[in-house]
Amino acid sequence: MRAFCVIVVTAFLLCPSSSYGLVVCNPAGQTEDGMYIDAVLEQTSGGKTFFPRAEREEIRAEGDELAVFNELFLSRGWGDGLPLIPPTPERVAAMVEGYDLPGDFAMATLAPMEGVATVEKIAVNAVMAGCEPRHMPLLVAAVEAVSRPEFDLRGMATTTNPDAVLMIVSGPIVKRMGLNAGSGAFGRGNRANASISRALHLIIQNVGGSRPGITDMSTLGQPGEFVMFLAENIEASPWPSWHTEFGFLPERNVVTVAAVEGYSGIMGIGYSRPEYLELVAQWLRGHDRPYRSAVILVIAQDTAKMLAREGWTRESIRAHLRERARVPFGDWIRQYHAAREARRGVPEEVLSITDEHAMIPKPFFDAMPIIVAGGTGEKSMIMPCWAAGRMVSEEVRLPWDWK
Repeated sequence: MRAFCVIVVTAFLLCPSSSYGLVVCNPAGQTEDGMYIDAVLEQTSGGKTFFPRAEREEIRAEGDELAVFNELFLSRGWGDGLPLIPPTPERVAAMVEGYDLPGDFAMATLAPMEGVATVEKIAVNAVMAGCEPRHMPLLVAAVEAVSRPEFDLRGMATTTNPDAVLMIVSGPIVKRMGLNAGSGAFGRGNRANASISRALHLIIQNVGGSRPGITDMSTLGQPGEFVMFLAENIEASPWPSWHTEFGFLPERNVVTVAAVEGYSGIMGIGYSRPEYLELVAQWLRGHDRPYRSAVILVIAQDTAKMLAREGWTRESIRAHLRERARVPFGDWIRQYHAAREARRGVPEEVLSITDEHAMIPKPFFDAMPIIVAGGTGEKSMIMPCWAAGRMVSEEVRLPWDWK
């Protein structure tokens, strides 16, 4: 960690007939030497988008200043297409107060353009996304997590793959912050779930410099680039909090980030334990890649309780699925013989097999997190993670006076 000083100046966009102005803070990141990420992007793209090289500006307009603000920020590439809340100095100052470090303190440097994520820059984007000040500790921890080298934000933010950052939150903070871990856990209706995830994506875009069509070359993209958030429903889970598998104590608050390509539903209604696990194994056997860094299994609480009653643990579920999700080598090599990434994560001895009937795991994966979330019912979900990056977990550090 290091201090990062920002010189604050004011720029004015003047209209002769304007009667009042809206002062807003700049959400764009700067490199360590003080160059704005937008200036670097202009050089990269060859395009020109006017923006003041300043930390604050006054927007003057007749009529609907909120509409003018949104149009201006979207034209600069600072929005995500949804309406933004103006990051006024007062709102930003209140957001900074949600954390216990000064606004100019640098929490991380974010790829792909190496923008410095100070507490204030995180706060500006948090305001725009609709966060509350009490959301800051969780958001800061997520920013630190995506900056870790093993997550590979540079690769995820620039790939042609349809990846988005999934935030997974576990620990007492889920209840204390009012996160939705129950019915519709992935869906709409909860401010914290939606705004914190949205803010993280805006920070990656504005501070890190991941811009669609310029540095972010995702062929199709995905809606998870707006919001992709999951809170563990520990109160409904028959197993210990899932972050304990990574060495964290149960009472700790942990945020995990993963680059996921999407999700697929697994309907377990009326299925017994072996039938349900076979559904998951079939999905794995039909998967399109030979290797994944992780495959996340989100199990609905009713199904999890059924499995636990029969003595199944997370580890025994993983072991069973690894064994059942196998295909004959002849089928495996016919599917992957031309894949450039076929060797990534695949044991060398597999590629030298000559027996086409030998059973090969599909896909190979380093980790299979099993998380209980959602309301009652038996609708589970499986989420494949990007092959190149790794999941990263970060403990959420709460200020002593956090409410």
